[in-house]
Amino acid sequence: MLEYHIDFQGQNLAEQITQGVISIFGVIGFLVGIVFQDIRLSLYIFVAGIALTALLVVPAWPYLNKNPQQWLPSKAKAAKAAALKEQEATKEKIA
Repeated sequence: MLEYHIDFQGQNLAEQITQGVISIFGVIGFLVGIVFQDIRLSLYIFVAGIALTALLVVPAWPYLNKNPQQWLPSKAKAAKAAALKEQEATKEKIA
């Protein structure tokens, strides 16, 4: 299974892009549907907006991960690192 990572700012940006693009295509589709009296054309425009939105935000593009979160190490890793430091300090005292 593929893993995709985006940061918190990237999630916010993806949400804004989603709302903006779908809203714009919805309004354009509505107006075109009214002018040409064609609901099918209106729906095609709206579906094109959804497809464009999916292309912009579903893959984890690099612009969505510009501010990655630095997580704290796990307790097991921290304990292992502390034990290793203690061993090195003991070796230095002996030598």
